[in-house]
Amino acid sequence: MTTMVGVDAGVMVEARTAKEAARIAAVTGGVHLPAKEPGKLSRRVRLTDDFEAHRAAVEAVTVLFGLFTDDGVTVPSGWTVTGASFEVQWPDEPPRVRSHFGARRYAHNWALAQVKADMDAKKANPGHESVPWTLKALRQRWNQVKAEVAPWWAENSKECYGSGIADLVQALANWSMSKQGKRKGRKVGFPKFKSRNRDQPRVRFTTGAIRFEPDRRTIVVPVIGPLRSKENTRRVERHLAKGNARLISMTLSERWGRLFVAVNYAVRTKVVSPSRAPARPGSRAGVDLGMRDLATVADTEGAITIFPNPAPLRASLAERRRTGKQLSRRIPGSRGHRAAKAKLARLDRRCVNLRLESHHQFTRWLVDAYSEVVVEDLDLAAMKASMGRRAFRRSVSDTALGQIRPMLAYKVERAGSKLDLADRWFPSSQVHHGCGCRLVAKHKLDKMLVCAVTGELVDRDVNAAQNLRDWPDHASCGSVGATAPFVPGPSSDGTGGGSDARGTWRADVRPLPRRCAFRGEVRTEPGNGGGTPRGVPQQWA
Repeated sequence: MTTMVGVDAGVMVEARTAKEAARIAAVTGGVHLPAKEPGKLSRRVRLTDDFEAHRAAVEAVTVLFGLFTDDGVTVPSGWTVTGASFEVQWPDEPPRVRSHFGARRYAHNWALAQVKADMDAKKANPGHESVPWTLKALRQRWNQVKAEVAPWWAENSKECYGSGIADLVQALANWSMSKQGKRKGRKVGFPKFKSRNRDQPRVRFTTGAIRFEPDRRTIVVPVIGPLRSKENTRRVERHLAKGNARLISMTLSERWGRLFVAVNYAVRTKVVSPSRAPARPGSRAGVDLGMRDLATVADTEGAITIFPNPAPLRASLAERRRTGKQLSRRIPGSRGHRAAKAKLARLDRRCVNLRLESHHQFTRWLVDAYSEVVVEDLDLAAMKASMGRRAFRRSVSDTALGQIRPMLAYKVERAGSKLDLADRWFPSSQVHHGCGCRLVAKHKLDKMLVCAVTGELVDRDVNAAQNLRDWPDHASCGSVGATAPFVPGPSSDGTGGGSDARGTWRADVRPLPRRCAFRGEVRTEPGNGGGTPRGVPQQWA
């Protein structure tokens, strides 16, 4: 975890809401800063004294706060938000759990119907007063009419209805920001009504009786009561017992016919002890992620470590096809149909667990071994779009490379390490690490590339890992521009465009430079941390 340092006077505390900021200003005597809009207050409070003198008072209001200096530099607050998931046994009354799932879905659909009715009324009558698209306003409206629209509302926890309305408010905000061009990624459509057959059964609890029992096997949620965990809850309960953690929310969900509890909590950040120092202090590693192999790691000692890709979906495709045929031949509702459906869910669950376990072991090994890790900023959506065949796109999804960087982000912070993010346009696999020239590939997905100057055969993944290890030393456009040039146009092998096949290489035309980061322009991602990878990875001298 991040090493805690003393916070000098003049630090600014940022709360979640302006109301919390006002409470912090009242208990600390700080100055509540104004917002950009005239007449409104922001979420920041400037303290005139040392923050440590007011830490207890601030934490009494909230532990979800941020600290900033006058220059805008983030200071460790002493708390980090993390989560854990536990599989629990179904209670003696399963319909009671499913009733909570249905109540959340019902409240979501009611709120969406209210929003649509207001939009239609606004079109017919511009003077119509609509309910604001906020959680507070919609929940107040729900409390006014719940006795009429849902006479059975008292049978479930009030959090069911608040959870459904909160999800709709977030969906409306995403749609509005996407429509205005303020949201990254694909366009988000207007929210739709939730169907029992298509919506994932879940409900989120933020208040009420949410706790972990001292027996480290029991999790309590409102109304439903105690749920027996199938695994030990020590990793969360020990922090709660010592007063070093605060529960934020619990989410009860059903997946593959099983019941899970996901807990979100804030835990105190510990000081990194010398015993938690990396196995190779001062070392640096470049990580090239791929689909042939999960990762190729090159470190400053010259060692190359290759981690194989488990590809659990590819390994289970044949069995999935057989099970899918069995399921289609069974009569819905029969014992055989339930057995085939359970087998298919078991295959899905195995794929997810194997993929998650391999990623956790790999990232834990990186954090324990190196002081600094460099990874590349992958555009996975573009990778899938560039794959012509469905099998290739499925391989990108099967590898799930998007999980690795978030895992590294919070683990390096806990271990006191550093995570560097190489520029997305840095051609790590196209620049020869040995001489800086351009590498040529006959086909788009070739593993072995040829140096256009020396004629040396180079492993694509190893070369990329070495370039990332030395980032940003080899990140200037000059080294790329001085490589073997090419003539724009379709490749002769018919694979189309791509990052590794951009035309026929010629010696009389210079390549167009692409946007690359220059030396020193490295982005560092502060993140928020077990075991070594299974088997013995291949070691390259």
